[in-house]
Amino acid sequence: MTFPQLKLLLLLTVTGPLYGCHVLKTPEWSLEEAVEESPLSAPRLANDSVVIEISFIRIPTDNEHQMALVWDDIDETHLSTKLRKKLGENGIRCGKLPSSVPASFEQLLGGDKNLTDPTAQAGNLNLNLGLRNRRLQCNAGSENHVVLSDSVIENLVVIHSEDKYTTAEKFPQAQCQFEFRTYPQSNGSVRLEVVPQIHHGAAKSQFKGHEGAWLLKTQRNVQEYTDLLIDTNLLPGESLLLSCSELAHGLGGHFFSDNDDQTEVQHMLRMRVLHTQYDDLFQ
Repeated sequence: MTFPQLKLLLLLTVTGPLYGCHVLKTPEWSLEEAVEESPLSAPRLANDSVVIEISFIRIPTDNEHQMALVWDDIDETHLSTKLRKKLGENGIRCGKLPSSVPASFEQLLGGDKNLTDPTAQAGNLNLNLGLRNRRLQCNAGSENHVVLSDSVIENLVVIHSEDKYTTAEKFPQAQCQFEFRTYPQSNGSVRLEVVPQIHHGAAKSQFKGHEGAWLLKTQRNVQEYTDLLIDTNLLPGESLLLSCSELAHGLGGHFFSDNDDQTEVQHMLRMRVLHTQYDDLFQ
């Protein structure tokens, strides 16, 4: 037997048992522990990032007394008198909720519709708008959307009041949405812009300008109500609350009171500022 053959034989003899069956053991560590023990620092948000929490609250329409108490504890004067009047004419009510939540609002959150409804988890207006919270990381000036109904309304008729005129508009295959943008401020607050929109019709491909370039985007037609644009400042922990007026008419009625299951439930949208990353030291 030559030396190379002898070397190969010894190698097979040593490694042969390694090719048999063996039991796999569960690793004695977790991903969370590995992340915590990692010498690498946690990734930071972009300098202009804002984290917004989106949640929905279900309100039985026969609970008018409780809603009156809630609105008494919510600041509606952060908007101009002219804008509040215009929103009211279109069935929308808007207020600012402080970081220390008043007892009336806590009681509303503890109502049966928000605690015992097992379907209130998906965060949309059709049947199950309710408990589910979503956290969105938003860059300054970026376009973000809150969809208030997953299903498409075949023919939506909207009565809109603007100045001294009232118009009725019909939208095929419509969905109610809010578009919002965030702008972090140097004092630690966040400027929040919210505007109601109705997306309607079939999706179409069209070119859209973006940062000096043209992008081909597929989207539906959008009716935007810029005369109802809400512009306010919130500190971390504060919330913007949106709902319909008591009569649930106009845009507010369609956005917050239409339900596919025909139940007598209205809804309130809560947009809470959780965190802002803005640092103007090097701006």
